[in-house]
Amino acid sequence: MSKSKFIQIESKNALLELLKEGREFDKIYAASNAFKDEKSREIFELASKNRVPILKVSRRALNRKLRTSSSESLIGYMVSNNDWNLKELLDKIYEERKIPFFLILDNLKYSQNIAAVMRTAFASGVNGIIINPQDKGLISDETIRISMGAAERVPLVEMNLFNALKTLKENDIKVYAVHMEGQNYYDVDLRGPVAFVLGAEDVGISPGMLERVDANISLPMREGIGSLNVSATASVLVYEKLRQEVKGF
Repeated sequence: MSKSKFIQIESKNALLELLKEGREFDKIYAASNAFKDEKSREIFELASKNRVPILKVSRRALNRKLRTSSSESLIGYMVSNNDWNLKELLDKIYEERKIPFFLILDNLKYSQNIAAVMRTAFASGVNGIIINPQDKGLISDETIRISMGAAERVPLVEMNLFNALKTLKENDIKVYAVHMEGQNYYDVDLRGPVAFVLGAEDVGISPGMLERVDANISLPMREGIGSLNVSATASVLVYEKLRQEVKGF
């Protein structure tokens, strides 16, 4: 694991989920009127139980700290340790007797799309998301807020994607790129260790990645539609994999 860093959480829903999970917070800033609603009171109770300092400040002072909204009344500073080495993560997955299940994000943009992918990943049991090191800004306070905290709860690996593919293949993990010229996803056996490569809707997956994956898979589209939103595509694929694991191919 890497050195800790602080991520600013500005969503009450995300704060509540992360506190319930026992995540470590350095402090929580609260506007003077934040104690009045039920959700805030629940957050304060959990923070107190976890010995997280609550600093009461004026609304004006809180507004100066807000980055994504002017209406939130709480800001939490969470200690983030979500930065994994791929080999260490694989060791952990195998120790827990889980099936390796990864998403690889290649050139994804826009916090809303990334957050939606990460929330789906957490909900469906994906146990690792791999991104390029230069894309580390994908995990921000905004991403965590939109994903309701899920972006900090799915293990994140920052490494060269070509090296990641090599490591995955060394561990007999099949890597599928989502590409319009691929085989229909429901005709492919997705059971067992799998990684899906997802690209941005405008530029898609880089040619170098397409050359290195095991196969391409696609979602059938009616004429005139080139692709779905990347988060919708991710949802279809991860739940098809879960269906196949339960029902069989």
